[in-house]
Amino acid sequence: MLNKDIYLEKNLFIDIAEKKAEKILDMFRIGQTTQLPVLENGKVMGILDLFVFLSEKHQNINIRKMMNQDVIIAGRDEGIFTFSNSWQKILLFEDREGIYLGYIKRDVVKVYLPNLEHEQIFEGNFSYDIKDDEDLKEDFKAILESSYDSLYVTVGKGITLSINNTCEQGEGVKSDRTEMVQLADGKMKPQSFSFKSFDKKNSITIIQNLQNRKEFVSAGNNVLNDGEVIRITTSSPDIKELNRMKEELHEAQKLAEKYQSELEVLRWEQTKTDGVVASSPKMKKIVAMAKRVAKVDSTVLIQGESGTGKEIISKLIHRNSERKNGPFIKVDCGSIPESLLESELFGYEKGAFTGASSTGKIGLIELANGGTLFLDEIGELPLSLQPKLLRVLQDREIIRIGGKEQIPVDIRIIAATNRDLKEMVEEKTFREDLYYRLNVVPIFIPPLRERREDIQPLIINALEKYNREYGLQKEIEPEAMRYLIDFDWPGNVRELENIIERLIVTTSSEIIRLEHLPKMIKNHHRKTENIIDIDHSLPYKEAMDDFEKKLLLSVKKKSKNTQEMADILKIDRSTISRKLKKHGIKTP
Repeated sequence: MLNKDIYLEKNLFIDIAEKKAEKILDMFRIGQTTQLPVLENGKVMGILDLFVFLSEKHQNINIRKMMNQDVIIAGRDEGIFTFSNSWQKILLFEDREGIYLGYIKRDVVKVYLPNLEHEQIFEGNFSYDIKDDEDLKEDFKAILESSYDSLYVTVGKGITLSINNTCEQGEGVKSDRTEMVQLADGKMKPQSFSFKSFDKKNSITIIQNLQNRKEFVSAGNNVLNDGEVIRITTSSPDIKELNRMKEELHEAQKLAEKYQSELEVLRWEQTKTDGVVASSPKMKKIVAMAKRVAKVDSTVLIQGESGTGKEIISKLIHRNSERKNGPFIKVDCGSIPESLLESELFGYEKGAFTGASSTGKIGLIELANGGTLFLDEIGELPLSLQPKLLRVLQDREIIRIGGKEQIPVDIRIIAATNRDLKEMVEEKTFREDLYYRLNVVPIFIPPLRERREDIQPLIINALEKYNREYGLQKEIEPEAMRYLIDFDWPGNVRELENIIERLIVTTSSEIIRLEHLPKMIKNHHRKTENIIDIDHSLPYKEAMDDFEKKLLLSVKKKSKNTQEMADILKIDRSTISRKLKKHGIKTP
């Protein structure tokens, strides 16, 4: 009969449906083997090699694809002796029904089973002590030592199988101990963490304190067979190390926030150097849009009330474009007489008309070649010249007055207007095809009354500009500043800068006070304070209805449509429409 100390290892195997890498690694670690059988419903499907698994475990785990199905199994037709020359390091056993019995390692076959007959395989009680395989023990010791965490593996109820050096040094446990201990208050006690895990038969996590004041998070993972715990692996990362990593992460996050803030400052500085003051969300979006559009040559149509800064935005686009080294030519379509505008734009050949220069003249469109042509107040362009400008936009060619030669021009066109071009198209005072050629990228600059966050920065910017220009150091007192901020500025940025310049050069004192402000600003503030009179003789409900109606009428005067009214009052547009209907107020 066979040696009674030999037995089959039947509890260590990989289920073909297993998806957890850690559980698979635990099986290899506990069995101290580089190969394990793969089972499905109690039958052998193949063998999984540890190194094949490690090379592919970063992908989705599919044991069926990883395992080797060409397996020699004792108990089938082939003899067990062909196993000696095979790639297998473990020999699998199954009964005549094909049910898996267990496995033994190659060295056991060489030492204990040299003369076994096929029928003898099922007669004995096979067993094998894994401590005899010194080579594999060294391999798995190296695997254990490669971990920075404390690792403690036990068999059954507390019998030590493996301990790595991190566990020995950090927790004070010796590798020659055979009984698992509890690490609490620096004392070695039986019935430890592993026993808690064993009794619960599931994974648990606890915090342990040692005498040297180290704290460890101990996580126990159980290996079950038929509902019973057969192995326990305990891993214990140092809490101080985890806390240090947490602090480093926190510092990294703070640093990232700091860099983000500095980046915002740099962006703001860049905006300032481009000559644009943009504190309001609306203006920040416009500046961002202008810089994006600058990278391409698309035609831009800038719309907005007079004095809102349309020329500044056009220069911003030019300075941030590939044409920044080319000319920036501005044409004010509203200030040049109609009789001269064509010759100014297109130029003329010598002798083209009475009074023309004998040498001819190059037009402004040609002067802009290689750069940007800015057509300010495009709404004032005479209807007779609009077809010629349309031809420039379409063909990028011009013909001088009195000439026949077509001259190509490489220009980018930016147009600006304070008029409603779409309304002009409906009134037949502006060509529809020209409008659509110009309106490729529309940018609308809102008036100052709709972006009040920009008023104070614009005041400060103008104050610094004219103080520097005139060599002065004037300041504005807080009360006067409040009046300036509350003013609606119908002339927008141009009016604001003009008034600040006037205050600087006409005020004798170093401090610009409320008394120095123009009457229209002081009167506007007083009017705003008393904008709505309430009839106190009315009952509460009627007084509130009266107040609401007066408020709507007041806001309507400042707005072009219900959307603007909704923006001012910070309510929905539908609510505005409903309340206007309620009070019989005509929709703007």
